Amino acid sequence: MIGYEAKEKKTIHGHGRIIEMTKGRQAYEYRKMYRCSWSIVAQDIGYCNSQSALRAARTYAKNNGTPWPLTKASKGACIYTARQHGLTWMRIANNYGQTIAAVQRCSYKWARRYKKTWPPK
Repeated sequence: MIGYEAKEKKTIHGHGRIIEMTKGRQAYEYRKMYRCSWSIVAQDIGYCNSQSALRAARTYAKNNGTPWPLTKASKGACIYTARQHGLTWMRIANNYGQTIAAVQRCSYKWARRYKKTWPPK
C-alpha cells in the first residue's frame, strides 16, 4: 500500500487541520496522485474489485464538483509525480517492474521534454 489505509473513514492531518476521508475520496485522490490502474487502487484502498473503486471515485467526483474523468498521464509524468510525493526510486521501480535506472531515465526524459526541474522536488 502506498499511502492510504482501508477504512470507511480515515482521519488525516494536513496543514494543521484534520480531514475526514471517505473511501470514495481515498480512491479518487489515490488514482489522481499515482495514476495507477483501478485494480491497484482497489487492492490498496480495500475494495473487492476495480469497478467498486471506480464507482466510488466517480460518485465522489460528481458529488463534489471535482474533474471527472481524470485525465491520463504518461508513464514519465506518473514516475515524476510519485517521486515528488516522496516515494523512493526503489519503490517506484518495483511498482513498474523495472530497474531504478530505467525509471529515473524515463522520468528525466519527461522532465526535460516538459521543462520541469530535475531532480523532482
